[in-house]
Amino acid sequence: MIESFRSRERLIFDNHRGQTFEISVSSPFYLDEADGLEAIENEFYNVKNYNEDGTNIKGSSVRERNIVINGRIRLDKEINRQKIIRFFNPKHHFTLKYENGDVTRYIDCKVEKSPVVSRHVIPEFIISFLCPNPWWYTEEQKYEIAMWVAAFEFELEIDAEGDGIEMGYREPNNVVNVFNDSDTASPLRIQFKAIGSVVNPYIEVVDTGRIVKIEATLKGGDVVTVNTKRGDEYAILERNGQQINYFNYLSYDSDIQLSVDVGDNLIRYDAAEFVSNLEVSIYFTPQFVGV
Repeated sequence: MIESFRSRERLIFDNHRGQTFEISVSSPFYLDEADGLEAIENEFYNVKNYNEDGTNIKGSSVRERNIVINGRIRLDKEINRQKIIRFFNPKHHFTLKYENGDVTRYIDCKVEKSPVVSRHVIPEFIISFLCPNPWWYTEEQKYEIAMWVAAFEFELEIDAEGDGIEMGYREPNNVVNVFNDSDTASPLRIQFKAIGSVVNPYIEVVDTGRIVKIEATLKGGDVVTVNTKRGDEYAILERNGQQINYFNYLSYDSDIQLSVDVGDNLIRYDAAEFVSNLEVSIYFTPQFVGV
């Protein structure tokens, strides 16, 4: 589907080299239309038996997304012609940011075909992109399961003859509901923080029993971060200012591609010993079909 654009809609590309490039109806690089921002394509895996009508669908997956942008250069055509060609270098990778009023979405992409720019009085251009992960995403969301909460506010009076004051308290609940209000399951970034010695900390999805578990004893100040994003899975220990690959300390039954389904996801934390010294934060990035 080809979309025609309104004044509030902007496409902003980040090349991860400290440079951005805007294509919109208010930019010198005028945005006429784009194909591929909305629809995604489902790919089916079929089996057809002899003398059978139709086929049996055994599975499906969403294909990569193609985005094709058409526009015009309205100002400084020779300078901007070189600018657009040089910015969209096929050797670089990009994050596309879509803005339309209160709606903001992101998607990672590569240049499939570098800009083709005409030599007309008002030069026209076309750029083709490939998005290996077809899902648009928004800002990362954070859920804290175990944390300390401040227990007083200023102005503060302390009774010298009393029992003192409670400076803070630990949240008693070891379960959090991670609500995924997006269009598909989303991978997680899990952070285990030790405020003292902790043995074999883990999280578990209550409904499925799927876990991510660290088989090690963490010291006070240690932070282990586990990422379950497909193609970027890792486990990193931060200790005394150093980062250590901790992937081999994941238990054999850990689900390194653990994700949260659309809707409610009850997740709890625990440890073999000293669970009161454990703080857990869960991050996930909502993903969407289109903009």
